[in-house]
Amino acid sequence: TWQEVFGDDLFTEEIFMAWHYASYVERMVQAGREVYDLPMYVNAAMNSRNRRPGEYPSAGPLAHLKDIWHCAAPSVDLLAPDLYDKGFKSWLEKYHLEDNPLFIPEARLERNNGVRACYVFGEHDGIGFSPFAIEYASDKPDYPLVQGYRMLGEIAPYILRFQGSGDMKGLLLDKDDKERILQWGETALVCRHFFTLSWDKRATDSDEWPEGGAVVIRLADDEFLIAGSGVVVEFKHQDELKSSDKGRVLGEDGFVLQGGQSFRSSDNWEGRKRIGIGYVDDVRVLPDGTLKRLRRLNGDQSHQGRHVRIGVDGFSILHVKLYAY
Repeated sequence: TWQEVFGDDLFTEEIFMAWHYASYVERMVQAGREVYDLPMYVNAAMNSRNRRPGEYPSAGPLAHLKDIWHCAAPSVDLLAPDLYDKGFKSWLEKYHLEDNPLFIPEARLERNNGVRACYVFGEHDGIGFSPFAIEYASDKPDYPLVQGYRMLGEIAPYILRFQGSGDMKGLLLDKDDKERILQWGETALVCRHFFTLSWDKRATDSDEWPEGGAVVIRLADDEFLIAGSGVVVEFKHQDELKSSDKGRVLGEDGFVLQGGQSFRSSDNWEGRKRIGIGYVDDVRVLPDGTLKRLRRLNGDQSHQGRHVRIGVDGFSILHVKLYAY
């Protein structure tokens, strides 16, 4: 019986309900495919905020019910989350699964949807991201969502080419989650939120940091495309991560202060190799996928070759070429 397999409580009732919802949807999908042979998906309002069954739209294709839905409705191609509450990253992980490609049919309409979309496509090979009521957002060219979608449209040929390859990652950073290290072979990318730079006063004067995000694509062992907003990326050989620097923040002059004495971060470095930035170009992606250089970033624009960065006030696409020594 249902009780023998699943117990006898409120959650058993939700499982029973999910089975019958999904069974009904399966019949709908089969009937629909006789008319239009298209991918079919079902979207779900999340069971967030510690609510119990009956306190949210229960028994839908929720993460904890996905096996029931896959079993009762095998013709459904995608179980898709509606994302309105906190925990954006964790919800994505629950729905980007081997048997469930990630599609976001609804998300809360916010200024930062552009950087969130970068993370969805870069980190989770997402196939769609749709802010709810997007027609009510500003359509001014400098509005962050407009900038973000315009940039994603440009790099779409690269996203499609590298989807599922393992050579594309996504970043989504804020004040609580300000750093992430990406690694391919011996090359490590130390990625931080733009406000970790000590000279941006907004980092200390503001209680909240706008989310920063990017799509990071490895074009070759020594070549990367970074597209997004509000990120800083350093390139290091894996040996450099073991050095005694331990993440001290450099000032604008490239020095740090400790015990009243000024020294460069390289003074106590240990390792076999280093990785440097050969060049970093601000680029456009043409419709055929080729890169057009707008300007080469040097000097202060790359912190004298220490990092590449994109401010929180706009979106850019950077083409980076590295060298090792």
